[in-house]
Amino acid sequence: MREHGVLQDFDDKSSPLRLLVLERQVWRFVHWTPFNALTPGQASSPGYRHALEDQRTRPDLPYGLDVWHEGSQVLSLLWADGGTSQVIRFQRGSWQAEAMAL
Repeated sequence: MREHGVLQDFDDKSSPLRLLVLERQVWRFVHWTPFNALTPGQASSPGYRHALEDQRTRPDLPYGLDVWHEGSQVLSLLWADGGTSQVIRFQRGSWQAEAMAL
């Protein structure tokens, strides 16, 4: 993804999130980290980021990966440095074997 992915803004313009997107044939992978570059219009100061964090009621899982296969989202994961993780979506199917073959 680092070599061939493209940085894109998150669809919600109020979010500072930047996505690394890779599309290949029937696959679409979307990855984000708190370290993706901000657009020029987004505040990058530590104070701004801390203010955003203070608005949340529970700690965010700052890393994520979404996988689409043939237009359907088949996997969505969130995780943090400390090892906390959450599977948001997992759809069983033929895509699993295809993913393993990649």
